[in-house]
Amino acid sequence: MAFARRRTSSSSPRRTLRTAGAVAALALGASLMVAPQASAADSPTTKQLLDACGHSTDLCEFHATAYWTYTGPKHQVGRTVYNCGRLTNTESVGGSDTTGSTNTFGISISAEYKWFETFSTEVTASYSHSWVASHTDTVTDTVNVPAGYKGWIERGTSKQQAKGWYELHFGKRYYGHYIWYINNYQSAGFNADQPNKGYVNFRDAQMTSGERSAHCQ
Repeated sequence: MAFARRRTSSSSPRRTLRTAGAVAALALGASLMVAPQASAADSPTTKQLLDACGHSTDLCEFHATAYWTYTGPKHQVGRTVYNCGRLTNTESVGGSDTTGSTNTFGISISAEYKWFETFSTEVTASYSHSWVASHTDTVTDTVNVPAGYKGWIERGTSKQQAKGWYELHFGKRYYGHYIWYINNYQSAGFNADQPNKGYVNFRDAQMTSGERSAHCQ
């Protein structure tokens, strides 16, 4: 659902409603709020509103309210190598690792989307941190795998999050309203400005009997 305000005056509507909209959007707790007279069927989806940004809107702005950095959850990069011999083996482990941007609404993100450009521009202006839709690293290492062991690369990616709300103005009524808001929008992505805040570790463990049967024949 979406929260909308009607245009009440033909004189300077953008300036007047923007102030009122900011107060309303920050005060509402749900992700998308609907005007009392509207039903779910009368409201656009979040994706429809985002797709309209910069295409059928007179104004589309993202208002950032918070930003923070963190280390993403650990995950394996590349294949697992198995040493079936009697001596320690030197192996090249790892591969490419892509970190995309995600959001609270589960909507795919691409650099070509106008609403993503609006989001990234605002985050950069407000917090001096750039934002990319997707980033790929090559994470490899040459490691020593003991006899009878398996080895792999484990990574925790340097990431960032930002949240805020979208404000959209339409020249013509869209689903019955001129103004729509998307509240509590939150996105996570690769921290391109501080890529080394993550970590890369080599891990190894002794092979199980099942792994020996599967990989050492």
